[in-house]
Amino acid sequence: MTAILVILMFVVLLSLDSFKLYLKRRKGAEPAEKPLATFTPIQFPKGLFLGKNHSYARLTELGELKVGIDELLTQALGDVDEVDIMPAGTRLAKGDTMAIVTRLGHKFQVTSPVSGTVVAPNENAEINPYTINTDPYGRGWLATIWPVEHNEALRDLKVGDRASSWLKNETTRFTDFLTARTSSEMGGALAADGAHPVVGAACILDEEGWNQFEKEFARIK
Repeated sequence: MTAILVILMFVVLLSLDSFKLYLKRRKGAEPAEKPLATFTPIQFPKGLFLGKNHSYARLTELGELKVGIDELLTQALGDVDEVDIMPAGTRLAKGDTMAIVTRLGHKFQVTSPVSGTVVAPNENAEINPYTINTDPYGRGWLATIWPVEHNEALRDLKVGDRASSWLKNETTRFTDFLTARTSSEMGGALAADGAHPVVGAACILDEEGWNQFEKEFARIK
């Protein structure tokens, strides 16, 4: 008899929980917000060449350069909504726009780290733009480019520990960039400690700040 009463009590409690959940859904109760993600540590792979415009180049066996954007930009922008890459045959000078990335209505111009001709855009990245964030140095590359001159193309790019160290310093510079623009609108750009940007922080900038962000972090000076 006691066992039956315990089972009945359990069933009643379970039913009450289910009913409460039903009422929350009927009232349109929103789920608890997920905590904001902050920048993860920089993990720039060795063997890749890095430009001052935060685009990288990897030399392939065919002599082409596979190019994309580094993790500072991917984290600053957050989950990419759309990407449009220049078509095959497009001739680019170093610093020309090779792709336009869209995030929350913001258009970001990605510039080429080298001069050359687009061999092929990455159609997978155009179809699945999230790969630019989840795998920027792998499936999230943007295009392959045949450089005008290989040695000239790679000469001014950073590689190895020099590239990783520079990219870490650039993350600090980006944090300072956000701090200098701190306002009520920018409250969500930095973590509570004020020392770490949140993923997608650039999208909180106003139009003037966004234009300055592009100028500071996506242009070859």
